[in-house]
Amino acid sequence: MTPSTAGARRVARIPVYFDAFLAAVAEGAAIEHVHLGHWDEPGAIGPARARAGFVEAQERLSAALVAWLDLAPGHRVLDVGCGFGGTLRALRRSDPEVEVIGLNLDPRQLAVGLRQDDRPRNAAWVAGDACRLPFAEAAFDRLLCVEAAFHFASRRAFFGEAQRVLTREGVLVMSDIVLTRPSLPPERVGLFADGLEAAFGPWPDKWAGLDAIRRDAEAAGFTLRVTDATANTEPSYHTIASDRRGQPTGGDVLRELHRLGCLHYLYCRLDKR
Repeated sequence: MTPSTAGARRVARIPVYFDAFLAAVAEGAAIEHVHLGHWDEPGAIGPARARAGFVEAQERLSAALVAWLDLAPGHRVLDVGCGFGGTLRALRRSDPEVEVIGLNLDPRQLAVGLRQDDRPRNAAWVAGDACRLPFAEAAFDRLLCVEAAFHFASRRAFFGEAQRVLTREGVLVMSDIVLTRPSLPPERVGLFADGLEAAFGPWPDKWAGLDAIRRDAEAAGFTLRVTDATANTEPSYHTIASDRRGQPTGGDVLRELHRLGCLHYLYCRLDKR
């Protein structure tokens, strides 16, 4: 069994942090997006402004990725790991003539997205695994995957599936959190790994660098272009991490990796060769 096949056969799991988001939705919270935000001038953003403008920053991140898709009327688009459907709705706002399908492993998230959908239709929300997409070959012109690929059992398996379901001139646009192993004693590195898994798991390949991801993309038949949005997304940690001393949160782990220069937030466009 090859490493990519082994990864694809791991049992897919739902990210643990969604339990808290789903509980908040059940209590009446309106949550469009479950991802970081984008600031064009991040150096001018302090903690208070970051928290106050976080929702708008999340919308900017979605809009930036949607713009990179180069949508055209009639395009068929799959949003992989669609969460509660905020980016799916951003796709429809960008071009009302595109046909959009949201895919998610978690039926609870799909149910929330369907309730919030102002244009419900039977094919719009599909339960499925990103590493085993339940669609025919060449079914889509574009794929979008926002801040989810690091959860997948195998990025290489996902890229292979994306290659299969995209048309000849298809495009996959994604944002991804890429970590490099800290130059620290093994016990410290183990604490980081444990914290990531506890707060944000599943995270199967925590220290996969950009070079490995590029190799996986090229092996699947894609050309990879990358924009580094690490600095643009940094103010997000004022919202998802604690600014007070005390029990560290999962967001604190990400912020510390960012401080060490080991966290890279990337916007990626993969074009079929």
